[in-house]
Amino acid sequence: MSTVRIQVSACALSATVIHLRYRPNYAVSTSSFNNHFSIKPLKVSMSSAPPSEPLEVAVKASLTTPNKIGDCPFSQRVLLTLEEKHLPYEPKLVDLRNKPEWFLEISPEGKVPVINFDGKWVADSDLITQTLEEKYPSPPLVTPPEKATAGSKIFSTFIGFLKSKDPNDGTEQALLNEPSPFNDYLKENGPFINGERHICG
Repeated sequence: MSTVRIQVSACALSATVIHLRYRPNYAVSTSSFNNHFSIKPLKVSMSSAPPSEPLEVAVKASLTTPNKIGDCPFSQRVLLTLEEKHLPYEPKLVDLRNKPEWFLEISPEGKVPVINFDGKWVADSDLITQTLEEKYPSPPLVTPPEKATAGSKIFSTFIGFLKSKDPNDGTEQALLNEPSPFNDYLKENGPFINGERHICG
């Protein structure tokens, strides 16, 4: 089996990742959750002013360290977006091995992240980040469409490789080939996907 080497620039994250640790000064209160849940697109009004109250967002808890945010990339994407937009939020840590009843009431499928927008619980990181961009357009974090496809097949190619049971089905070679065009793109347009700008939604 071969190994794939992806340059650090291909995996660059914002420096705000250090802000994604659990904030113990927020009390985690299950009584603040109501029974509202929605996965339908929301109609939102554009507002550049941050919310008066912190946005409640349920995210995966660490499996190994108490009171820490877990390793869910979907939760981290939403938290990074909140950080980059300088929006106040209150993380609600959810142990996905032992999902509490309050969490299943707001997320019947038991998936994270889930965020409370105006009394309605919204799931799916794509929908959440899109709604955050619409409600709080400044600073803009949307990647221009012409740049959004750079490296977009790496993850699915990696998953295909992991699921493959046949060493001769070509998934290993596909995985080895996939980072090359992405790294070429970064060399020409980088250092980040969006050029000099370090965050892409």
